[in-house]
Amino acid sequence: MKKLLSVFLAVCILLSVCGFSAAAEDTADAYSDYPVIIVPGYGASPLFSVNGDGSLGEQVWGWNIIMDRLTEQLKKSFPELLSGAVTLTLGSAKELGEALGNAAAEMLGTLAFNGDGESVYNIAPLPNDPSLCRWDLFEENFDGDLYSEKEIGRTLDDYVPEDRIFNFAVDFRYGAQYNAEKLDEFICRVKDYTGKDKVNLYAVSHGGQVAATYLHRYGDKGDVYNAVLTVPAIGGSYVAYDVLTGSLAAQEDELLLFIENALYLEQDFEMLLKTQPLGFVDDILINMLPGLKQVAGLWESLWDFLPYERYREVFSTVDEEACAGLLAKTTEFHENVMANIGESLRRCRENGINVSIVAGTGNAIVTGSQQNSDAIIHTSGATGAKVAPLGKRFANGYICEGGVCGDPAHDHLSPSMEIDASCAYLPENTWFVDGMFHGMTFNEDYAEELAVRLLLTDTLPDVHADPAFPQFRASENRAYAVYGSFVDSPSGYIDKDSAVYTVKNLSEEYELRILSIYADGLDLRFEGDYGRLLAPGESADFRVTGRIPAVSTARAAVTVTFRLKGSYTPYNHRTFRYTVNNGAPARYDAENPLADRDFTPPVAAVLSEPVVNILQKAGLLEFVSMWFNILLGLLMRIKNLFPAA
Repeated sequence: MKKLLSVFLAVCILLSVCGFSAAAEDTADAYSDYPVIIVPGYGASPLFSVNGDGSLGEQVWGWNIIMDRLTEQLKKSFPELLSGAVTLTLGSAKELGEALGNAAAEMLGTLAFNGDGESVYNIAPLPNDPSLCRWDLFEENFDGDLYSEKEIGRTLDDYVPEDRIFNFAVDFRYGAQYNAEKLDEFICRVKDYTGKDKVNLYAVSHGGQVAATYLHRYGDKGDVYNAVLTVPAIGGSYVAYDVLTGSLAAQEDELLLFIENALYLEQDFEMLLKTQPLGFVDDILINMLPGLKQVAGLWESLWDFLPYERYREVFSTVDEEACAGLLAKTTEFHENVMANIGESLRRCRENGINVSIVAGTGNAIVTGSQQNSDAIIHTSGATGAKVAPLGKRFANGYICEGGVCGDPAHDHLSPSMEIDASCAYLPENTWFVDGMFHGMTFNEDYAEELAVRLLLTDTLPDVHADPAFPQFRASENRAYAVYGSFVDSPSGYIDKDSAVYTVKNLSEEYELRILSIYADGLDLRFEGDYGRLLAPGESADFRVTGRIPAVSTARAAVTVTFRLKGSYTPYNHRTFRYTVNNGAPARYDAENPLADRDFTPPVAAVLSEPVVNILQKAGLLEFVSMWFNILLGLLMRIKNLFPAA
């Protein structure tokens, strides 16, 4: 590894003296020529041991080595793991969980921190030297092994010359303030190296917390032009709370859907998990935690991830005297940075820094906390918005609180009526993608184009500037298979112009047939060619008939049931949530400010309540409801074949 690094550094230095490429490609001409710094997500930067002479030694962390080390550790711990697997079949997950936790502690022990919030061993990331961490040098010399967020970089280099994209190397174990200071130093070096007076920042997840902290502490220097914080952990993550308190309750179906979206899988396996009792997974994880916490339990970053409203209650999980240094650091961060971050970000925008946030929403936290989220970061923490509890929405007639934006002409209520963005850190500069999972901004065309425009142009000064990029929109990740919208109405809304509903096949592999389209909350019907097979990327229009009530701020939903031809899991459905915007506001019941997010499925109207409860407990209600909707669609098509005389 030392020899490999030496060769890499020598090649980088040699190439860097050649200067920058002569000109950007034609496609980049319209974009900002400020250098781009990628501030990566949690664990994305490789770490190395540091030799006595200060040079980097063995790589101790990085996704390129984890699998190799994992294989070695599994072989080494095989007897304990085998014994644990046997006891698991007998009903106890304790032995297997402990064996896995101990194996992880042994494999990653060199990454441990002490009670002062400092690394036990001398560990460091790659040097943050602009002449060494240019994107083109990493691409030429390594195939993704030593640089982070490579998919993002490979997309950005379509718009920006590769020698103007830089990777910020971060020791993710340290806190946000420590890494914000390192980021400030790196920005100054990149400015000197490129001769530019500003940079653009693209920050992901943990990088979003680091970048927000940088803007809080150093934003008044004016070194940044555009800063895009995607799925940012600005207000922490309930995953950290669940881990440090041991209150894990794995959401296996949500985790599988997360994986499907990450890998663009066009198979829908997560519904199958809802019918399987997988409580033993929680037992395994809980028994793994002591071993995992030997390594990560005192990482300063993990404590900085604790949501502001919960961080002090976690102090009781450690020896407060022995961990006084760590607790003092995270207290200072929470009270001085996190508590004031909204004000700081707004001040940055007032001073000319174009700070924007892109967040995912509509998913449960995979570790069990009941928060509306992108599966990792709760939406309220990422954006500062007021968010209804998971599975709930604000009642019909709700009026935005206007905590930050009080302009009545600005509607910051999400179409699903789950999010009041008027209270967000940046109400005018925060975009929400419903159904987008953590870290997957570049996994779909819409969110990718939004992020690129925010990062490299000034053409989206706020969420009202371009109807093609509304503040709220549903995800188009192809793992969802379909995307539905009312053609002539604003995204997420139903109004008097909602006469045509279009459904797009998001798949790149399978043909798709629409089996039924069903509206909840409205008496609408969708007439069209249900027998037609849609090719990948193709859309079909359906004529909307029925009555749209003369009311606004009322909730509705449309469920599209479909069949993916050739898929292993061909039958599925997707629900799109809308707000009716067609008249005077609905009456708001202040005594009942919340309502269920989802409508009662149509099948519940024909089944008795005990049967519905049994199906729900067995995880079968969604499955039965889907087939009931298919039957309704079939009956409707038969009726249309024989219209009344």
